[in-house]
Amino acid sequence: MDKKSADKAIRLWIIAMSALFFVFFGMRSICVFALSIVVNTIFAKIISEKNKGLPIAVVFNVSLLCAFKYSGNPVMPVAISFYTFQQIAFLTELKRGNIKDFSLLNYLSYILFFPKILQGPLSEYDNLNRQIASLSEKKINSEGIMDGLYLFALGLFKKVLLSDILGKAVDFGYGNVASLTALDAVIVAISYSFQLYFDFSGYCDMAEGVCRMMGIELQMNFNAPYIARNISDFWDRWHITLTKFFTKYVYIPLGGSRRGVLRTYLNILIVFFISGIWHGKGLTFIIWGMMHGVMMVITRIKAHPSTDKDKSKNGPDKNKPFGAINVIKTALTFIYVTAAWVFFRAPSVNDAALILKKCATGIGQYGLHISIELAECFQLDELWYVFKVTPIPSWNKSGYLCMWIILVVSALFIFSGKTARNMADKFAQGNNGILKTVFISIIFVWSVLSLGGVSTFLYVNF
Repeated sequence: MDKKSADKAIRLWIIAMSALFFVFFGMRSICVFALSIVVNTIFAKIISEKNKGLPIAVVFNVSLLCAFKYSGNPVMPVAISFYTFQQIAFLTELKRGNIKDFSLLNYLSYILFFPKILQGPLSEYDNLNRQIASLSEKKINSEGIMDGLYLFALGLFKKVLLSDILGKAVDFGYGNVASLTALDAVIVAISYSFQLYFDFSGYCDMAEGVCRMMGIELQMNFNAPYIARNISDFWDRWHITLTKFFTKYVYIPLGGSRRGVLRTYLNILIVFFISGIWHGKGLTFIIWGMMHGVMMVITRIKAHPSTDKDKSKNGPDKNKPFGAINVIKTALTFIYVTAAWVFFRAPSVNDAALILKKCATGIGQYGLHISIELAECFQLDELWYVFKVTPIPSWNKSGYLCMWIILVVSALFIFSGKTARNMADKFAQGNNGILKTVFISIIFVWSVLSLGGVSTFLYVNF
């Protein structure tokens, strides 16, 4: 089979497998996605042939998203936020001439590509298309398969055995805001920061793991975001591809930092306002977005930037070792980000304000007490079965042990500064083949056995 035929066969396989994958999310999601694909295919043909129609195409895509996201629909079509942004990015690059020839096969294999379809990353067309085109020349790579399995198992572990356990405590806390003690409120707020990270990055790890087994490298979407030293650094690390999307298709077209200092700050606030309403409807999401926008402006004022280029010059050195000052900066940034996440998760502004009030001032009223009902949300049956053959169950505070284990393990995982990609690369370079296989097998089997109560991914709802 020649290269052209092989490339066509691979793309058809990707399209078929992606369509089969999407079938499991129901007819409503299929129909909306199909509508998006058909209409955007028409727009792509018009743009490629006549170089017209991009503004109307953008309005269509944004309107389709808003029609489902903000009109009170009880069930939103799966992945609509992500593939809408991918459609806009594709058409914009086509208009700019960065995609030379429109090909239906290339377009469908990019938009439908199943590992990234639900939650990203928001992949650039050129990058992904080039890698798909090179698959016909690649041979099966056992190291790549093992590397991918490691990433997939690690992502599954983060989702099933960390995010979902933390999620039970979060759901309890936000469902019983009035009765939380001060330490309850602190634990619930931190647990949501951890849950959201493990849930979203866990999905991206699994997506990248599948891609590595295929011989494709997805763009990095998380780079140890909670060790950031300011908000600008945080957004260079958290949901990296979304940050790039907003920078490339919103911030820069608005003028970026080319139209003066005040306009630069206004553009930043507009970007974060849009980010807030993209994530969800309601005042809580707008507050979350503006908290980040205002702090981003403050960070820029302190750095005295005059151009976008200055941002990279004045930004924190990510390779600089942690010292006392940097630890304080990281702690303060994490506290601020966590406070913003409270609005992101809370059902109302009043609930978010009450949780933050308890975190800040509640110790005088409640003392250093943690509700046993909250602690029991962290109970992991597998750990408790081990504890039962020891004297631990007879301890006075044994009901709190699983909670502290989950929180400490989560904190070590998050604040170590290591990403799943770092760990996978180190795993691939090592020589302890048997130990690696055993490790992968244990976390994979443990995660699979716990799949019965697994929840949906959080970002599917955004």
